[in-house]
Amino acid sequence: MWQNFSESVKKILDKLLSVIFLLAIISLVAEYGFYLSSSMEALVHRIDVIIVWYYVVHILLRLILARNRLTYLKTHWFDFVLVVLIISETTLFIKSTGFDLFGKFLGGKDIVQITKVYIIAFQISIILSLLSQIIRLNQKVVSMKFYPAQLLMASFLIIILVGTSLLMLPKSLAPGKHLSVLDALFTATSATCVTGLIVVDTGQHFSQMGQIIILTLIQIGALGLMTYASFFALILRRNISLKEKSMLRDMLNYENMGLISKLVTYTVVFTFLLEALGAIFLYIGLGSGDVDPENRFYSAIFHSISAFCNAGFSIYSDSFMRYQQNYLVILTLSMLIILGGLGFPVLLNLARGRFTRFGSWVKWLTVQSKLVIGITGFLLLFGTGFYLIAEHDNTLAHLDWPERILNAFFQSVTARTAGFNTLDIGLVTTPMIFVFLLLMFIGASPGSTGGGIKTTTIGILFAGVWSVIKGRSRIELFKKNIPFTVLNRALVILLFSGSFLFIVIVLLSFTENLPLIDLVFEAFSAFGTVGLSRGITPMLSEWGKLIIILTMYFGRIGALTISLAITTPREIYHYDYPSENVMVG
Repeated sequence: MWQNFSESVKKILDKLLSVIFLLAIISLVAEYGFYLSSSMEALVHRIDVIIVWYYVVHILLRLILARNRLTYLKTHWFDFVLVVLIISETTLFIKSTGFDLFGKFLGGKDIVQITKVYIIAFQISIILSLLSQIIRLNQKVVSMKFYPAQLLMASFLIIILVGTSLLMLPKSLAPGKHLSVLDALFTATSATCVTGLIVVDTGQHFSQMGQIIILTLIQIGALGLMTYASFFALILRRNISLKEKSMLRDMLNYENMGLISKLVTYTVVFTFLLEALGAIFLYIGLGSGDVDPENRFYSAIFHSISAFCNAGFSIYSDSFMRYQQNYLVILTLSMLIILGGLGFPVLLNLARGRFTRFGSWVKWLTVQSKLVIGITGFLLLFGTGFYLIAEHDNTLAHLDWPERILNAFFQSVTARTAGFNTLDIGLVTTPMIFVFLLLMFIGASPGSTGGGIKTTTIGILFAGVWSVIKGRSRIELFKKNIPFTVLNRALVILLFSGSFLFIVIVLLSFTENLPLIDLVFEAFSAFGTVGLSRGITPMLSEWGKLIIILTMYFGRIGALTISLAITTPREIYHYDYPSENVMVG
């Protein structure tokens, strides 16, 4: 009898909690997204108090109704830490001020007299409790009957739509600025897909709140919503399901299912650590300019995250052209972009072998790590050398030789997937444009924050071609055999990506009255999630913007993931047809 009663009460509590958390989201959006009158602000603060104290009552009631209270405490320790903090906040506030909290709450407008610190503390509690619920929601969504590729696509789509709504809030825009729904969708897609193409000036058109929303979309989009949800679930000592691991494997492009939990943890930790280090160096480097300390601190954090996530968003109207002679800024950005583009499996592999001697360290590296590092190094050197040759009397003419090398190297780095620029891309010569197209098409590496068809895809394709030329019946790399299924995937990625880009360029040529070379450049930049542009992005028509939005989305998700999402699961055949040869070439 008691068991049935407790289960009924739990269901009612959970339904009420869903309503309360919806109210919490509305409350936070109202306060930080709109300009409120004092009376409306007082109402929002009342709602905050109700939300937080309902949360306390809900957790305590769930504890009372739990079958095993000790087990419930262990599995929901985070919730109880929040409850203790909320009760402590309220007790200390009343004790220190002698403030009649409940009397003022019932009395009307005097609720505004509650200190901002107290309200912010409550709002932080609301956000943390929302985080706890998002983890539970993520586990429910993953358990639904969807393929990992479909969940991945849906998660990015949800982030984009939420980001679009947030960017249209009044407080997201600078005073006197307006943003259409399409431009908000374009900006949210570009940020979530870590591209960097912009239709409005990020630093001038958006308020600091709007810029923080963009930065949050970049941070979430770089690793994926499911990665963060799983990370916090692991931090809170909650298990992640086999299906969740399968989805994370597809998202992070990592085959070893047993190491997925460790990879998720290292991925998020590495991200925050490297972004923090990058922000420190950028803060020092930006000190040589006329930026005040507060803005310099904010700028350093913004651009460190944008660089490591290979996003290319900048709050400066000219990107980093003003810093083309600043070695520390340029080299810091370059290192962040390169590390973000190597891929977390490679970074993890490098970290595991960091204490060994060089010869042993090389042996410790996997085939993927060797392939990624080798091709990345070659592309960086090739891009730098070609830029020096092609642009020595053009965009590099006003610089001395050390600065020419620095800026040529930076443009080679950023053309891979980052999108920053220290030189005017609209002025580069035609030969350099074609090299940029190649670099943007290849992009970064699997499991990274960058786009493109990936360095390993090119490596496997060349290895397959070399095996055919040598008359071999197998693919060999670094004295290891590579399965032909890997070559088949590489061919699918190349064919799908090439076909998609061809369709995009043809469609843009119909909708836009702009030079073809600029349209081709824009399409490759969007697909590779690069963000470099020859200045035509704001001039695109509505249809052109929609085409580029789809291109950025396709480029971030990847050809293989999309093909898996729209097809049925792999079939196992128990029969075979007779073989017959077909002439090619």
